[in-house]
Amino acid sequence: MTIHQFLEQNTELLRNEIISELESDFTTLDFIKKFARKFEWEYINYLYRNLGNNTFNKVHSQIAKFLTENEPLLDIRKKRKVMNSDVFGVTDEIQVWEKKKDFFKEFYY
Repeated sequence: MTIHQFLEQNTELLRNEIISELESDFTTLDFIKKFARKFEWEYINYLYRNLGNNTFNKVHSQIAKFLTENEPLLDIRKKRKVMNSDVFGVTDEIQVWEKKKDFFKEFYY
C-alpha cells in the first residue's frame, strides 16, 4: 500500500485524532510529527521503502501533497509559507495550514 493510499484510508482518523490536536495554525512538519507518533510503524515502513538520498524529503513531500489534495476532507486550508528547520536543522520553506472550523468560529462569533 502506498503512503497516499494509507492516508486516504485513514482520512477521518487524521482529521479527528491528529489535526484536531494541533493548534489552529499548524505547519506540515507539525502534522508529520503527530502522524509519525500515532502511526510510528507505518511511518518507519514508508521511510524504509524510500531509502536513499532524501528519504525524509520524499516521504514528507508525499504527506504534504496528500494534505494539499485533501484540504476539504481534512477541514484545513493553506494559509502561508514560513521558513522553518527540518529534523536535520536544514532551513526550508514550509506550509502553514489553518483549520477551517476554527476560522469559521472566529468569523461568526
